[in-house]
Amino acid sequence: MSTFILKLIAIISMTIDHVGAAIGTTCKDGNLYLSGLIPLNIYNLLRCIGRIAFPIYCYLIVEGFYHTRNVKKYALRLFIFSIISQVPFSLAFLKSATDFSDLNVYFTLLFGLICVLLADEAKKHYKECKETGASAVLYTVGYPLAIILIMIVSVIIHTDYSAFGIMLILLFYFFRTDKEKPLFEKQNAKRFMGLFISIAICTFVFSNTVELLGLLAMLPIGFHNNKKGPSMKYVFYAYYPVHLLILYGIFTMLS
Repeated sequence: MSTFILKLIAIISMTIDHVGAAIGTTCKDGNLYLSGLIPLNIYNLLRCIGRIAFPIYCYLIVEGFYHTRNVKKYALRLFIFSIISQVPFSLAFLKSATDFSDLNVYFTLLFGLICVLLADEAKKHYKECKETGASAVLYTVGYPLAIILIMIVSVIIHTDYSAFGIMLILLFYFFRTDKEKPLFEKQNAKRFMGLFISIAICTFVFSNTVELLGLLAMLPIGFHNNKKGPSMKYVFYAYYPVHLLILYGIFTMLS
């Protein structure tokens, strides 16, 4: 299963989820309520299907980190689209273009990428310190503290999935295998099970039980063959804000 196919699965799942979230809810006095535009059982089904998307995006952030030619440009793209996507996000879910009490998922993915970069730098420099006998305090204490600080900031500013999302991204980083074979291959089985169990525990402890449905995303992730497939990079980036604007337009027409 190529990266392109994984992105398609994530986008389809995300869109189904956002149909429920954007059309099925309304915002009054800063609180979310069911809009009545979608039957409750359908709304719940849409939101359950949508849990598959985010773990795939977390996985792809880590893969992007390893395969991008320039991490800084990668981070800049995420930042640009986080800014572009905020008004569509606010309209779709908070029903106000000026309500920035919650921030869109691009901010979470950006913070996650930065944390992966910090973790990777700490790992590389820690090995160098062990070989040279230099002090490794910065890399064993300083970098982890920086990661924790970023997680705290994500909670304070209310990014989508906040610290929990960053934790998932880091789990995909720590359990990543360098072998150019799917995670389901025999030699990767222990690492795959470790990742699966770690995500399950992290979700159970730091999120809600509905998010456990996101573990279904491990099936397509496990079959990822590390092949890129067709390149439609900016189409995938732009899809997020565009589809949110469309869903908000549908909501306003139906309301």
